[in-house]
Amino acid sequence: MKASDIMQKKVDYVTPKTSLRQASKIIFGKLHMGLPVVALKSRKLVGFITDQDILSQCFPTMKEYVEDTVHSRDFSAMEKNLKHIMNLKVKDVMSKQVIYVKKDDPLLKIESIMKLRDIARLPVVDEKKKLIGILTKRDIFRALVGKYF
Repeated sequence: MKASDIMQKKVDYVTPKTSLRQASKIIFGKLHMGLPVVALKSRKLVGFITDQDILSQCFPTMKEYVEDTVHSRDFSAMEKNLKHIMNLKVKDVMSKQVIYVKKDDPLLKIESIMKLRDIARLPVVDEKKKLIGILTKRDIFRALVGKYF
C-alpha cells in the first residue's frame, strides 16, 4: 500500500500570513497537533506548525534568559504574554524544514520515518511539492492492521 491509497485528502492547513490565533483555533478545534503551512496561491508546502511551536513562544530564548534570569522565571508574566503571541504570524513560528512524504511512498517507509523522527502526522505532496493529503500514525495502523479484524 502507498500513501495515496489511504491519505486524508481533505486537509486543514494555514498560510504563512495566518495569525497564531487562527492557527490555534484550528489546531484546538479540530484536535490536531499541527498543521501544514502552504503558499496561498500555489498550495505548495512551505512549512509546518505544531501546538508546541506556538506554546514555545511563551518561554524566553536562551539569550533572554541569560540577560535577565529574574524576569525569565516569571511564569505568570509569560502566560499573560499569550495575548501578544497570538497576534504573531505563522511564518514567525513555523518549522521551515518540513518532513513530508510523496503519494507513491510505501506505508511502512512512512511509518518508519514517523517512528524515527517521533512524528504523528506527515503531509503528502505531489511532484511539485503541492499539498495533496495528510497521513497520521492512526491511518497507517488502521490500513495495515485493520484488515485482520
